[in-house]
Amino acid sequence: MATLEDQYHKAVRLYQEECHNDPITEPYKSKYAAREIFEELKSRLSKQLDEDDDDDEFVSGEEGVDVVGTTRLRLATVIYHLGVIALETEELSTGEEHLNKALTIIGEVNGIPNVSGFSSASVNEVELIAAALSGDAESLLSSDSEAPSLSPLVLNPLTVMLAISCYNHLGILWSHRAGFPTSKQYLERAILLYKEYYQRNTTHPRTIHSLFSTSIEDENWEENGYSSLEKLHTHTLYYLAQVYGNMGMDEKSAEYLHSTLQRQLSSQDCDLIDWAINSATLSQFYLKKEKFRVSRHMLSSASKVLSRYEEEMNLQEADCEGATNKRDKFNRCSADVDRLWGHYCLTVLKYSIDQAINDDSSSSLSSPQTQEDVEEESLDKQLEFLQLDVSDLESEVVAKAVKNFEEARPLFLSGLRWLTNARQYYTMDDYASDHVKITQDMSHLYKSLAFFEPSEDRRSKMHKRRIDLLTAVVQELNPTYYLLVCRQINYELAETYSAMMTNKLALVSADGEPTVAQAKKINTLATSSIQHFLHYLDSMKDSTTGEQPEQYSEDSVRPALIAWFHLGRLWSKLVSSNPQSKLQNIAQSLQNYKRVVDYCERNPECQSIIAEELAICKEMVALLPRKMDRMRAEMS
Repeated sequence: MATLEDQYHKAVRLYQEECHNDPITEPYKSKYAAREIFEELKSRLSKQLDEDDDDDEFVSGEEGVDVVGTTRLRLATVIYHLGVIALETEELSTGEEHLNKALTIIGEVNGIPNVSGFSSASVNEVELIAAALSGDAESLLSSDSEAPSLSPLVLNPLTVMLAISCYNHLGILWSHRAGFPTSKQYLERAILLYKEYYQRNTTHPRTIHSLFSTSIEDENWEENGYSSLEKLHTHTLYYLAQVYGNMGMDEKSAEYLHSTLQRQLSSQDCDLIDWAINSATLSQFYLKKEKFRVSRHMLSSASKVLSRYEEEMNLQEADCEGATNKRDKFNRCSADVDRLWGHYCLTVLKYSIDQAINDDSSSSLSSPQTQEDVEEESLDKQLEFLQLDVSDLESEVVAKAVKNFEEARPLFLSGLRWLTNARQYYTMDDYASDHVKITQDMSHLYKSLAFFEPSEDRRSKMHKRRIDLLTAVVQELNPTYYLLVCRQINYELAETYSAMMTNKLALVSADGEPTVAQAKKINTLATSSIQHFLHYLDSMKDSTTGEQPEQYSEDSVRPALIAWFHLGRLWSKLVSSNPQSKLQNIAQSLQNYKRVVDYCERNPECQSIIAEELAICKEMVALLPRKMDRMRAEMS
């Protein structure tokens, strides 16, 4: 019969390594084979315990720590592996039972939450998640009660990693069940064990596999023990970051994710591609908080780590198995990071526009540095990855509001370059939705830069570039499958043509009456805008009646009413020397203004949504009929 050690290591290899080669038709083949071996080991160890109640073979921990029988610990380890396999083969209840049993064997009873089914957390789960989403979860999660007591047995060098591993897997299990508060309890227990072990113990911990190692020297147990414990703790922090995110507690989630990334860099024990994606993703949280310096640093760190990965990949590529997969993974990650860089530039430009409109930027940017600014800068430094020198990347773009075209242009050019790179990967043929979204961001970059451009003529050229980008995309989309996207693009095209028309009108008003060429250009732009607004509104029609709905949905009511409002304005801006044509244009303008007024009378709850435009529509509905009467009188 094979030794316990040989059986154990064979089973571990099966479900941790050989499982990756299992056929698609039998995805759990190796895991089930490993489970059979572990079940046999469980029987052998249980029999051994029954035959020797005293468990003569034992090891002792630190002074004052109870002795723990080796056979009992081996049994707990085997049951732990059975629990993990059950979770990985989607037998969640069985996995939970095994993990809790393993904890009980090593004396970790007080730390197990009193859970039964999905509703037995210390705080009602529905109540807690609702509080989290409203920003008040901290009060529910705080407790005056002391932390559960820790058994000396579980802080033994031989047991601490087994216990933490059990809690990590239980945390993942309850997260999959959407039982986030219970998941949080398990993961916080794992953190408590980690901290208490270092406070109470000076002995190096042993890995989970150490009890089945025939030679301590071969395992290099001291080095492996500490590195394994640190890696386990990193995993705990990462899982807890996900749990806080699912509970709507984004600040906490970001805090734990940053700690995870910091620890992974320090230990150099991580997948560089995953690290780069996580850092770039975390940057978006701080970008939404308008902490541009932090967001830029994390994007720069992601790019730096990707460059390191590319260098290593190029050195190994010639003789490395799976080189194509590595290259594909790198290309996708690079495209995603470039895309987020582009979004960063766009967000800073939009923020700058808001600052300029609110007339706050000049005073706030030129004022002396306040104590609050100093504290914010100090906080930002705490969020830096000191292991990486990213100053060269950070210097490419600013991390504050820009005030004029000269400052906005470099930000625009960098963002456009990054988005162009991302779009080369996310092609229309393979990733239509992503391609369209990136193109829309490119269009918004031009729109944002146009805000700072003092020249009317150059602004029109920027808007023309937007039209070229969006038209090329919408012509390739099937409205049947991409209805919402086509709506968005038609709306944006309509607004862009309208903005170009406004620019042309501004040039004409400075020169007096429009020339024939100018009038033709204005009419062409206005007509194009009208057509795209009508395309948008036509997509809103009821498929059975072919008419506009009596009531628009909540998310489309304002855009639809604004579209009718714009149509009223556009018809009135058409240039014509023919009195009859002028009269017809004004009639069309009146009809569209009246649509807005009539809709709001039928749906008075919408009046606040479009209050400013509604006031103009009512005024036009009152004035335009009189204007039309005067024109008819003049014509007669």
